[in-house]
Amino acid sequence: MRLPAPLALAAIALLALGACHKPAPEGSEAPAPAPSEGSSREEIAHHLAGIAPGEERVIGNGVSMKMHRLGATEPLGDGWNLARSTEGGFSVEMPLPFNDFRMKAVTTDLVEMRSHSLGAKTPGLLAWSATCMARKDGQLSPDHRAPAPSRIEMKGDPPTAQMRNVEFDDLSCVLVVEAQGQDPLPPEADRLRFLNSFKRTGKPSWP
Repeated sequence: MRLPAPLALAAIALLALGACHKPAPEGSEAPAPAPSEGSSREEIAHHLAGIAPGEERVIGNGVSMKMHRLGATEPLGDGWNLARSTEGGFSVEMPLPFNDFRMKAVTTDLVEMRSHSLGAKTPGLLAWSATCMARKDGQLSPDHRAPAPSRIEMKGDPPTAQMRNVEFDDLSCVLVVEAQGQDPLPPEADRLRFLNSFKRTGKPSWP
């Protein structure tokens, strides 16, 4: 996909896992200055603290993020929610209220790239995230490679995460359940429900 910089990767991982729930720094009326290349996750989180639905902020180095929804719900009746990406053209099922946002940048071959994310995190830092990346030229990658087969795999030894990759001709998606703190990975049935609930609902939009 040729992402624009490590900053974009760090921001995607940070946001998808719920950092946007952090409140704005006490006494502040404006976001912290935009982070520079090489900024830490904490600096990025500080800059994005207090972001409101509908607001877009520049993260740095040509990368911006727009928050569509915070703590959204669409109950399925069994404690889970149907999470639909506002602009990404996909949905997943999540067991928590979720954030819905997108990031915008320019790839190294000078094509606009957007990543669309749905993310949720428990107080014990169990994270659920689904992110799909698309290029404005409609290509999966600059070299026009064919989509890879979908795959599900465990990560870590002992395992601390389970991940699924899904690719289309114009979209590259990754779904992750990750234990980042004291909460363990959930039962396999819940992990697989989330990972296998991914649905393509349309084309990404470019407003």
